[in-house]
Amino acid sequence: EKFSDRFVDIGGPNQESRSPSWVPRLLLGHRFRFSCWSRAEEVDKPKSRLGKDAPLGSCLGGVPIPCKDLQSALQTFERCGVTAVKVATAGNGVKSHVQLWASACELVRALLLGVGTHLPDLQPEIDLREHSPDAPGVESVSLALNFGSRVVVGEVATPSRCCFEVRLSGIVRFALERPSPSAGDSQLKLTLRVHGVDLPALQDGIELRKRLQVELGSEAGGFCKQEVFDWWMQHKDTAYPLETSKFHRLYESLFGQRGMQLLPKTINHDSLWGFLHNPGCTIQSFTFHSDSRDRTTLTAERSPAKSDEEAELLKTCRQVAQDILKDNRAAGERFAASATNFAALLYGHEIGQAGAKAAVIVKLFSAAKWWGPGTDGWGRFDQTWGCKDKRNAFGVVVEEQGRILWRLESKDDCRRKTEAARLAGKSCASVASKVPNRHGLLCCRRRSAQDALLAG
Repeated sequence: EKFSDRFVDIGGPNQESRSPSWVPRLLLGHRFRFSCWSRAEEVDKPKSRLGKDAPLGSCLGGVPIPCKDLQSALQTFERCGVTAVKVATAGNGVKSHVQLWASACELVRALLLGVGTHLPDLQPEIDLREHSPDAPGVESVSLALNFGSRVVVGEVATPSRCCFEVRLSGIVRFALERPSPSAGDSQLKLTLRVHGVDLPALQDGIELRKRLQVELGSEAGGFCKQEVFDWWMQHKDTAYPLETSKFHRLYESLFGQRGMQLLPKTINHDSLWGFLHNPGCTIQSFTFHSDSRDRTTLTAERSPAKSDEEAELLKTCRQVAQDILKDNRAAGERFAASATNFAALLYGHEIGQAGAKAAVIVKLFSAAKWWGPGTDGWGRFDQTWGCKDKRNAFGVVVEEQGRILWRLESKDDCRRKTEAARLAGKSCASVASKVPNRHGLLCCRRRSAQDALLAG
């Protein structure tokens, strides 16, 4: 019964198959097959396997499940997860757990099927595995896609006001962490482990931060919220024109709204400061929560900082996001729902607030159905301007849509990354060595640092 409806090829031309640890070494030179009952022919030639660079757990342990395409893999993934949830919870809060799992599958489906919608010729390898309830480890079912050397880039719609893009590379994997019975509905949660989903900051935002650190940071108190905001308002149209700067268009999409002009100016300062200090993040897990009102919220765990600089950026970004959530979450939900909920996704639980609304995050990571530039303002230069829900004459949403445009990484993407890395590598010390040693006015010193940066 250990092999019920499964079998193992030992040896033979299939070099990717892995033999169980209990198989004697003398058998490895031959070809054996173990199968039971009538489903052996279904797995005679598995249609999806991962390469040797798969992350730990994606092809070690668990039973592979054949699937003909991504749609069927997602359906089986959800069905196996429902079974795992029912077994693990032993009937305690099973209905709520199944609802949380449905939300998790909706997020995975939106992300992966969206890539296939915009890039139909992209056919990643699929690996679907089910783990026994009494097997070691904490995963119940996993789904992985191997994109190989190709990098898939998702441009987030500018009206979402999110200062990052989505990158899928190598192996992208989702796995249900085996749930445990909870004492009450208020404690219900379900965790989805994630691998291969990166959310790097916008390249021109990184470049702008490095530039201002050089130009303003040489004087005490120079690189601060007020000085940065003043510089931005004076130079944004010439240094970062709307035609070429996604960061500038994002800023205008947020603060160009009439309603935002009624809010305190400190919000402008804080938001720009937070955008500049976005360190990007790599998602490690999503956790779905159910409260007493049966509402589903979502939190996420990010990878630890990889350097002291990233740790400082994360510290600043966290503080700005938490302050905005504490003081202006209601307004943020109205004027920048995606960005506000993304902040709540990462930091809401740290200040005792609810996480993000699951429906908003699912929409944020869904592929857009229609898009295109606008007719005036910043929208003329932005193809994602049209990534909005359809509304009737009364302003009521009649059809929702996603917020991401997927594409394969291009040479231009690589060039921008290289240029941003080059600018990021210019330390203040190296630029300061090119600045004449004078004691003139602050504006002269800023101009000297700017000239030195551009000349380099």
